[in-house]
Amino acid sequence: MKKYLVLPLAAAFALSACGSDTDEELAGDAMSADEVADAVAEAETPRAGQYRSSQELLEFAVPGLDADMEELIRSAFAEGAAEETTYCLTEEDAANNREEMLRGMAESDCEVTRFDMVGGTIDAAMSCPTGEGMSGDVTLTGTMDSDGADMVMNFSADIPSMGPASIRMRVVSERIGDCS
Repeated sequence: MKKYLVLPLAAAFALSACGSDTDEELAGDAMSADEVADAVAEAETPRAGQYRSSQELLEFAVPGLDADMEELIRSAFAEGAAEETTYCLTEEDAANNREEMLRGMAESDCEVTRFDMVGGTIDAAMSCPTGEGMSGDVTLTGTMDSDGADMVMNFSADIPSMGPASIRMRVVSERIGDCS
């Protein structure tokens, strides 16, 4: 019976684009688009070039899953997260980075409740409906500069009839040279 919950659970985490660990953190008012734009304006612009990105699964918790199902899901997330990727950030991409971030946030159904990008750090919180009758929350903390980022993302959702579920991942991206 619980196998059919795997896809909604994965969708909940995939569609949750940002938020928080607790309801207390989400109690604040949603930020306006102008407030988020002001915060993004404080961030360094990424340099064009070739980047390497990796992810590490730090925590996976879903109450109510049997041990076999939990291990299957944990392994699938860990395997996907362990794949290192490279990509080219063009001059145009780098120049449009802030606008793309803002456009993506404006087009989502998410509520930004915290978004600070000052002094090379990021501290953000959002709550997003998943379309599955749930909402997912994400916090994002870490460091960012023109050559990369090192961030921890916490995804959480309250799964009906199961309880609170969470995933915590570390995402590191670094500029490794010019695009080839």
